[in-house]
Amino acid sequence: MLLRAIVPATLAVIALAGCAAQAPTYQPTTGAVVGDTTPRTVQYPNGRYQLYGQGTTSSPYYWAWIPAGSNPPGPPPVPPQR
Repeated sequence: MLLRAIVPATLAVIALAGCAAQAPTYQPTTGAVVGDTTPRTVQYPNGRYQLYGQGTTSSPYYWAWIPAGSNPPGPPPVPPQR
């Protein structure tokens, strides 16, 4: 008898609860970005990632890992095109 009352009550609560929506707490921004805002270095305690390239087909972007305490001679070669 108790089960016959609990199951419909539970289903009613689920159906009536619905979904709650909340407006974002930040102000969305719109507009164009002028210039290159891409971060070119991402620091970590044991090294960093450095972004190389220009983003074109002849010089695509690629990330290189540089360990902490090392001075690389120059950027690594551009990866082969696919």
